[in-house]
Amino acid sequence: MEKAEHLLTIGDSSQFPGMFNGPFLKGHREPRVAMVGRSNVGKSSLINALLGLKLAQTSKQPGKTRAIHFYLWREAKRILVDLPGYGYARAAKQERDRWETFIRSYFEEDTHLDRVVLILDSRHGPTEVDREAIEFLSLRGIPVTFVFAKADSLKTQAQRALRQKEVALALKELGFASDSHHWVSSIEKTGLKELKKDLFTLKEDEVDA
Repeated sequence: MEKAEHLLTIGDSSQFPGMFNGPFLKGHREPRVAMVGRSNVGKSSLINALLGLKLAQTSKQPGKTRAIHFYLWREAKRILVDLPGYGYARAAKQERDRWETFIRSYFEEDTHLDRVVLILDSRHGPTEVDREAIEFLSLRGIPVTFVFAKADSLKTQAQRALRQKEVALALKELGFASDSHHWVSSIEKTGLKELKKDLFTLKEDEVDA
């Protein structure tokens, strides 16, 4: 049996009715973790690295993920929810508005969402659009784990130390503890073990009830 599989994909908010029944998604009781991030931040690569399978489609062209994909992650007894990337400036305003409405509808419908993994660029985040996403999640009281992706792009120890200091300060200003984030490279596989350990931390009754 594969350690992960694609469960379903939805492309429009009209498909939400009937999907969720309390904590269940189409009969699956596993807690759900939503993967959120700007377009081209490395979200799909991170999902594949966590799952150990190339299930999420990766592309060098931003804005390719326009649907919501659900993956059953058996190893962690969770469902990963791959949401469309936000902040793609080249998309038409009408399309950006549709994505925003679609994403908001998901958070309104999935009232038993366990956590959000917010993926930021280790070189540039949190940007203004990232801060808007953080505020959106905070207002809904959804637990957030921050992942700074593409950590391999920070080539020297001095670069890494400076960015880590800047990030800790930025998250503190946003009201988050300094230990609420991970530095990850999907290419070099660094930081994945620590992130998995964080995501694997479950109360038994969350899965077995």
